[in-house]
Amino acid sequence: MKKTLITLSLILFVTNFAFSDETKCSDFKKFSKEYIKCNANKIKEATINKTNKIKEGAVKKTENLKKGTKKFINKAKNKIKKEK
Repeated sequence: MKKTLITLSLILFVTNFAFSDETKCSDFKKFSKEYIKCNANKIKEATINKTNKIKEGAVKKTENLKKGTKKFINKAKNKIKKEK
């Protein structure tokens, strides 16, 4: 029982600090230079992350499309060779 309580408390202690990387702009006064700059940086980081995810997805889809077309072309070539 003691071991389970200790492990659970350690897990909770470790997971609480996992979200500390989040930038909080509420520390600044609204409409101040720092507040606007902080929000702009958050938006910039979010858009960069999203575009990277979209790029990765597009690359995977194009690779799958290339593989599919190569298979289709190879099947067509094999059929043409068999008919001759």
